[in-house]
Parts: sequence; structure tokens; C-alpha cells
Amino acid sequence: MSAIELSVIVPTHNRLELLRRKLAALEAQDLEPERFEVVVVADGCTDGTLDWLRAQRPPFALKVLETPGKGPAYARNRGAEAARGRVLVFSDDDAIPRPAWLRAHRQAHRAPRTVAVGRLVLPPALKGSGAAELAGPPVFWWNATGNNTSLSRALFQEVGGYDEGFDGYGGEDPDLGYRLLRAGARFVFVPRAEAIHEAWDHRSSALERAYKAGGAHVRVWKKHKDARIAWALGVHPALLGLKLATLPWLKGLMGRWGAYELAYARGAWEAWRRR
Repeated sequence: MSAIELSVIVPTHNRLELLRRKLAALEAQDLEPERFEVVVVADGCTDGTLDWLRAQRPPFALKVLETPGKGPAYARNRGAEAARGRVLVFSDDDAIPRPAWLRAHRQAHRAPRTVAVGRLVLPPALKGSGAAELAGPPVFWWNATGNNTSLSRALFQEVGGYDEGFDGYGGEDPDLGYRLLRAGARFVFVPRAEAIHEAWDHRSSALERAYKAGGAHVRVWKKHKDARIAWALGVHPALLGLKLATLPWLKGLMGRWGAYELAYARGAWEAWRRR
């Protein structure tokens, strides 16, 4: 019988240097290595990631999968299918965990139907960039992202996993979170499950990603037809009208965050007009 309790699922795409840091941080966990495995899903990698991974011999069980560049929802689902742990811990390659991270996620699952969301902090250089950060508490269904979230494999399977129709940037996380909410999941903030969100891609393409995220979140609303989603994700037409009227004047005072919010609103507005 396997002693593995947790499966850490790490999708990655051509970010080998970041992945090196990720695995080093997982080796530094204070949880006994026989209690967890790491499933790395190399999604369309062409930078030597697969060769490097296959040469690694970490103290924990390491499983390497290759997928053909179909995006994080697809990659996470394949990782979940290959996982052996009772608890799945989704953690992107740019979320670098503190040593107590995995033990904290493990301890959070004493009650059934728990979705544990860890603290996510940005390095000083990325403050106000629009990259995801979560200080908590509280937490809500839209905070359950692939950066730093764990739940039982049974609950993940019950709601059908990630919707692979969200194959671009954004949308797959709030879609899963909303379905977990509807299934009666209990969302818990776990402050000791802290990770540093390096968010490398945001440094060069934050506005483009914000635009795409706005559109993807409108797709989540269209899929479920629940106005609560539109208000929670900030894509209701009433909110968008206000943002588009005021942000062009205010973004200079708001710094990078204002530009990010305006790009998000424009992406959502365009998607809403296509409904």
C-alpha cells in the first residue's frame, strides 16, 4: 500500500530555470518525503525541461508527464489522473513554496470537502503589477487557483476537474471554484501554506494577460448564467461601464494597477459585446 498522501501537480511550459527553483523548494519541505509525490506536467516544452527532469533523483517520488501544449487546464487534469495521493495540491511553476507549505496543506484536510487556499505573496518588484497575490483571510471560491490550492482527489473528480475548454489564458480557475462552491465545498485559508509568486510572465505581458483574463471571466459567467459570478469577478456590465468611464482618467494616479484594471475591463467588455 502506498504511503503517499499528497500529490503536488506542477504544470510547466518552457520555464526551466523557474522549475529548478520550484523543485529545490519542494526538496526543502519539512514534510517527510515519503508522504508526498510531485507530478510535473511538461506542456509543450522545447527548452530542455524534459531531459532535465528525467535526470533528477529527488528524495520524493517524481513523476514526469509530457503533454502537447494544450494549456494549464488540460495539463492539470492529466496530472490529477496520474496522481496517487488522496489530496491534490495544485501549484504552478512560478509559486515557490516556503518549507512549511506542504505540511500546512496536509493539516488543512481534517474536515471533509475542504478546499485549502494558501497565502500567496509577491516579491517587492512585482507589487502593484496586477500579478496575483492573496494575503487572506477571508477566501472565496474565486481565490481557489492553480497557484496554491489543495483539495481531495475525490472532490476534484466529483465536480469533473478543470474544464479544458478554457484553453487560453484565464477562466479555468474561477470556473472550477464556482463548481466546487455549488458542490458544497468548504473554502479555508491556510496562512502557513505560503508561497512566493514570482509571476515571471507578468513582467513582460501583464496588460495582455489582463485583457485575456477579462474576456475569459466573461466566458465563465456565460457558461453558468449566474449574475453572482459577474459581480464577484468584476465583469458585470454595470461595473464595466463605470470602469471604462473613469479608469482612463484615473489610471495615472493608480500606477501599474490602474493600467491593469483598464485592460481587464476592456477585455471583458469586448467579450460581453459578443454574447
